[in-house]
Amino acid sequence: MARRRVRLPLVPRTVRWALVGVVLVAILAFSVVPPPGTRRLATGPFGVVPLSTWLHGVGYAGLAVVLAYALQTSPRPDWQILCAVFAFATAYGAGIELLQSTLAYRTFDTADILVNAGAAALAVTGWKLLVRRVRFYRCRRIDALQPPVG
Repeated sequence: MARRRVRLPLVPRTVRWALVGVVLVAILAFSVVPPPGTRRLATGPFGVVPLSTWLHGVGYAGLAVVLAYALQTSPRPDWQILCAVFAFATAYGAGIELLQSTLAYRTFDTADILVNAGAAALAVTGWKLLVRRVRFYRCRRIDALQPPVG
């Protein structure tokens, strides 16, 4: 007996890439602003992992998910897309760390790069499992609002 796939909307490409841009800018902005004062939370949810680790995980997993969603209609095989998503998210995180090394109020941390890569890997794995159970469909109402191409 075949499982019925869940239907999820696939918004227009411009909207998907705009979302990627928003996530990239948000990660950059939160990575270069001075960190909060001494009254910051030491640990994240469940009190086990530092808050900064949670924030890195959520940020770079989110980046990997929106990238995978933006590339959903690519003609390339899934494994190439997911490898590219992982590589881009990890490289972006490494680039942010290098940028932070030039700021007096931030520091370079290889552990952050590893957390970013781990979060991207988990997100890519989760995406691969999700797409097996999902059927994307184009949003006709949103497509009608887009200007004609050409």
